[in-house]
Amino acid sequence: MKVSNLPIAFLGMLLIYACGNSGKKEKSTTNSSGTAIKAEAGTKVDLEQKGDYTQLYTPSADCKLTTVQLADALGYNGNQVEEQSNYQGNCWYKVTHPGDFTVNYGISLEKWGDANIIEDEIKNGLKEEMIDIRISNSGDTYIKRHPAQGFLLLLNTNYGNPIKISYNYLNTNGLKLTDSQKDERRKNTYKIANYLIDQYKN
Repeated sequence: MKVSNLPIAFLGMLLIYACGNSGKKEKSTTNSSGTAIKAEAGTKVDLEQKGDYTQLYTPSADCKLTTVQLADALGYNGNQVEEQSNYQGNCWYKVTHPGDFTVNYGISLEKWGDANIIEDEIKNGLKEEMIDIRISNSGDTYIKRHPAQGFLLLLNTNYGNPIKISYNYLNTNGLKLTDSQKDERRKNTYKIANYLIDQYKN
């Protein structure tokens, strides 16, 4: 019986391709404007700074954004955003979305006080394929999303404290968000993150 050599040749080509690409594994990170930025594990994580963000990463009793600013960040009307609470600068806002569902967004400063921890957070995020880590539109800050809880951390190696952007959704009627509503909520967290960076750039 004559045996075809095609399967053997195909396997040989696959092996050659695999060997030629070993050791070149890269992780692609994408910022909210859709620009792909590739970073290899172990890459230097310091980014060129576009401004002084001392005020953003310094503890304060005031909210990092007013309700008017948050509405502007999201592209909503001012009456769609209400401040719910402010505990030592950790603030929560109730936001009514155009689809008539409400989500609470939180903006807080995490008091880590150690730039080395910030750097480790970035490096670990770049190594893990399942972690969504992006670079801000400004190009000088990493934005890392928690894989389970969904909150964002603004990580800048020049400062020892990250900014945390959280959300929660509670509907007493038991209705769940649709996939498109969840996607809108996710996109809104990135809008808030980039707006904060632009707002505090000196």
